[in-house]
Amino acid sequence: MLQGEKMTLKQITQLDQILATVAQFTHSDRAANALQTAPNVTDIKTVRQQLKLTAEAHRLLANDVMLTYFDLDQLTALQTKLDQGLLLTAEQLGMVSDFLTNLQRLTTVLREHEQLAPGLTVMLASAKGLSGLQGRLTHVIVRGQVADDATPQLADIRRQIKKQRQQVQTTLTQFVQKHAKAVQSNRLITRNDRVCVQLKASYKNRFPGQVVDQSGTGSTVFFEPQAAAKKSAVLTSLINAESDEIYQLLATLTGDVLDHWDDLKANQDLLSDFDQTMAKGQYGLETDSHLPKLNTDQYIKIVAGRHPLLGPDAVPLNIELTSHQGLMITGANSGGKTVVLKTIALFALMVQFGLELPADKGTEMAVFSQFWVDIGDNQSLTAQLSTFAAEMTTLVDMTANIQANALVLLDEIGSGTDPEEGSALSISIIEYLRQQQATIIATTHFSAIKEYAVDCPTFMTATMAFDPKTLRPTYRLLLHQVGASEVVWLAERLGLAKPILEDTRRRLAAKSRVGQAGR
Repeated sequence: MLQGEKMTLKQITQLDQILATVAQFTHSDRAANALQTAPNVTDIKTVRQQLKLTAEAHRLLANDVMLTYFDLDQLTALQTKLDQGLLLTAEQLGMVSDFLTNLQRLTTVLREHEQLAPGLTVMLASAKGLSGLQGRLTHVIVRGQVADDATPQLADIRRQIKKQRQQVQTTLTQFVQKHAKAVQSNRLITRNDRVCVQLKASYKNRFPGQVVDQSGTGSTVFFEPQAAAKKSAVLTSLINAESDEIYQLLATLTGDVLDHWDDLKANQDLLSDFDQTMAKGQYGLETDSHLPKLNTDQYIKIVAGRHPLLGPDAVPLNIELTSHQGLMITGANSGGKTVVLKTIALFALMVQFGLELPADKGTEMAVFSQFWVDIGDNQSLTAQLSTFAAEMTTLVDMTANIQANALVLLDEIGSGTDPEEGSALSISIIEYLRQQQATIIATTHFSAIKEYAVDCPTFMTATMAFDPKTLRPTYRLLLHQVGASEVVWLAERLGLAKPILEDTRRRLAAKSRVGQAGR
């Protein structure tokens, strides 16, 4: 990403990495690209339907149901040729036939496992019926070639070709046997589409016929005897007739495919959607994910949620936020506050892309209409804006366009300026967003913001657990607690000079006394 370029929501939450992994389970670039570029869905009915299909795909895979896939990119490549008005080859027509056959097989397999995947069965049953086209293609094209019995005329021509080739072969073999001293080899050879004998150059004028070609040294000529030439002329005529018949068949079938191209494209889109859904199911199987319950009441309940990019080391997240309840996360630096923030946002986004959640059963996720993010790595520093000014640009846009049923993520809001002024402004912004019925997940070091969250009836406070003995965060979220930033403690553990630490403690104690006196 270019310096100063603003990150997308997918990048901030790392959903782009999740989707890239899911895309690896698809079977064509078309499906992979569509999966990674799709927008999130905010309509709960559509989200629920997508998740239902993903769960069915998960079940099919968990039950080892074998499915075969056609590479949809092959069909896409034919579009250019048709647009140019070119004839499709037998091999390319065979691709269309294979595509329709694959669709038919998938539909059959799903019908056999309809109990496991009723929605996916209905989905593929909606494919455009092209049995007539499929029948014509499979009759004419076999293994990428025009079949012998494609038409009675072609069958008759090919029988004659076979017979005539045998006659040419017999005539040449007899010549070789009769004139053994004149030939360099008993093996027949084709030159310039003519079957020839390998004659010693000194004999080239001894027999009626014609020299078709000669070897590099000139010691051998490739000779077609006159008796064979007459039969070869008949063979050439038959081969031309075969080519004409094949051309007519390919032209007719190309026109047939072109007439049904819109339906073929619709089926291609359908199979792409199916492939994407199966890829999502595969990802759910790989990550031991489950289907969450959905709501539009901004209620969030995550049971043992695991950030999918942290692997087996992920510390399970357990959190429950009632409708419109916010979460204020406090605690030491590097304790995992932002990870919690992003995990909740990631889970909320994953369901809107039809992905199950790597969390235990009982997990419930709200379907939000908007996502607003103010995280440090999302700031644009163009136009020489300060960190605070860049943050305010984001917050101005957010507060001006906030709508109902929004999820707002605020990471260390107001931290780029004077703590007192920054805290006051941040609290006012949070309060405004709260009044707009947004669900707010925030992190902070500021004491004033912590106090606001403690006093606010719709905020839950939490802190990240930290082991003071090992100097390591445990990444566990402790609810209904307010954590200290642990600046002095951390500095002491890292070896900062004692006089500096003692002076810092005196200053903090004095500030605390002044604060208490002013209340």
